[in-house]
Amino acid sequence: MKRWIEQRISRQVMTIFYILIALVTLTSIGTYFYTQQSIQETTVKLERISEQRARATDLFETWQSMQYELRGHVLLGERALLEEVRTAQTNIDEQTTWFEEQASNEEEAQFAEDARLLFSIYTTRVMPALEQYVIAKQAGEIDESFLQMRTVGQFMPKNETSTQTRFKLNSSSAADMSASIVDMESVFTDYRQNLDFQESELRDALSKQLVKAQWMWLLILLGALFILFVGLQPYILRLTNQLQTLMVNSERLANNPSATLIPIKPLQNEVGQLSKAFNEMATSLRSQQDQVELEREKTARILHTMRDSIVYTELETNERFVNSALFDLYEHPLPSTERGSLYPIAMYYPMFMNQIDDPEELNQFTKRAKEEGIFDETYTYTMQEGQKTIRMYAEPIDLQNERVGVIFVSRDITQETEINRLKTELVATVSHELRTPLTSILGFSELLKSRQLENTKRERYLDMIASETKRLERLVSDLLDVQKMEAGMSVPDFKVESLYDLLSDLLEIHAGSTEHHFFHFDCDESLFVAGDPAQLRQVFSNILNNAIKYSPRGGNVTVDVTCEDDTIQIGITDEGLGLSEEDAARIFDKFYRSASEESKRIGGTGLGLAICKEIVQLHGGTISVQSQLGEGTTMIVELPMVDHVNEESSS
Repeated sequence: MKRWIEQRISRQVMTIFYILIALVTLTSIGTYFYTQQSIQETTVKLERISEQRARATDLFETWQSMQYELRGHVLLGERALLEEVRTAQTNIDEQTTWFEEQASNEEEAQFAEDARLLFSIYTTRVMPALEQYVIAKQAGEIDESFLQMRTVGQFMPKNETSTQTRFKLNSSSAADMSASIVDMESVFTDYRQNLDFQESELRDALSKQLVKAQWMWLLILLGALFILFVGLQPYILRLTNQLQTLMVNSERLANNPSATLIPIKPLQNEVGQLSKAFNEMATSLRSQQDQVELEREKTARILHTMRDSIVYTELETNERFVNSALFDLYEHPLPSTERGSLYPIAMYYPMFMNQIDDPEELNQFTKRAKEEGIFDETYTYTMQEGQKTIRMYAEPIDLQNERVGVIFVSRDITQETEINRLKTELVATVSHELRTPLTSILGFSELLKSRQLENTKRERYLDMIASETKRLERLVSDLLDVQKMEAGMSVPDFKVESLYDLLSDLLEIHAGSTEHHFFHFDCDESLFVAGDPAQLRQVFSNILNNAIKYSPRGGNVTVDVTCEDDTIQIGITDEGLGLSEEDAARIFDKFYRSASEESKRIGGTGLGLAICKEIVQLHGGTISVQSQLGEGTTMIVELPMVDHVNEESSS
């Protein structure tokens, strides 16, 4: 039954209501019966007092009637009056007997005793004396006035042994004959006053009992309510505490779905069901939150793996979040190695914008996307003073048909731009470099074919054809070398080579190709390098060839080899045209040619130093340039040094 009641708050409320009604009803019924009983008891007592008063009045009136009848008998001497006196005596005796039997307290017993005593005195002394007096009067034995009745006393019976002292008769005169009536009146008056006092006390007691019953009913009702309140207080406290706990947990869950909740032991009623449902909802919400966090982390990690830079902008708050590729784009270290979420960019945004060459144009593009919803255009901008070229486009992010943000995707197209530039330069260079030797070969061939030339001219034209053919061969070889290196097909065949022998052979060959240059060579014969001999010869041959070619007025060409720790440094210095700072910074780029007029007249494909750089890097070394315009150039090649003895023993 208890469990059934606890399942519904309505049942609990109705149970409390029924208990309250029952308590009020029971207390009211109890108070009613208690009051009714008190009224009945008091009414019975009042009726008894009323009956006693009526009987006392009848007794007193009977006494008076008997007195009057007796006086009439004494005055007139009629027997009928005496009979009536006898009848009155009988009534007085019965009435006195009733009072004796019904006496329930001391006052009633005293009244009955006094009435009996008076009746006894009257019947044993007064009545016989008066009867004798009437007889003597009728017989003429007494001759005196009736009203004087001086001789009545001599007819009084002598009762010397009587112990009663309350009522004394003195028969010295006629007035003494009415003493009994006076005494009876006094006894009746006292008794009646006593009855009036008892009646007044009973009425006062009844009034007090009614007031007491009212207070008793009120106190019982208040006590029942207090007991009910004390009994309900723990239940109400449990109910309110659980509701308050639910409110606190709701606030915590609203602020943070992963927050620690206050444990709840659900009740059996609707609040308990609500608590149980809330706990299930919190568990489900946490599970969903974990799933959302997992999906968010997955999305963030996916975005971090993208090489394109991504900037997500919240339209409402203008907050920006980016992936790791953006920090790579701006060459800034990542704020955190944790990739579970995108990085906020607020503190880095001004720093990044400073790297944009034209930030105002970029802001205009992003503003059109965010405020005007224009997403069909692509914007290309440069940064770091033109060193990088970036292409950007924007896409909207809509949730439930409402735009919440815009994502900006940036791609570094510097390499693509450079490739396009290189392709253009390649086409122009190859077209120029191929057309020039082919034109010479074709022209000299036509002359040799169509004309009869002297042997001297024929030999010179054939030498020109051979020279241009070698030039064409070098161009094709350079293009093939570049293609192999870019394709990763150029794998060096490493061997231990004497650096002194390698450089000596190359200097001897190049010294024979010029009459205007003077070569200086300083190298320790004990130095050895590990590498592909053909590729190393290609590197140093290209550098020496440039030193001769770009110093057209001749001069010194110095090859200086030094050692530092385990590194060999080969410096090749000429006294030629030299390079500007801009040219020196890009001299190793493919197809790059100096913009000076003298360099353009000398010609070239712009591939030689690019190939040298690739070869040196494949051998674990570096190549750099030091130059001043008009004063000459120094090409510095650094290669790791090896121990020839150890290499031979290990091989």
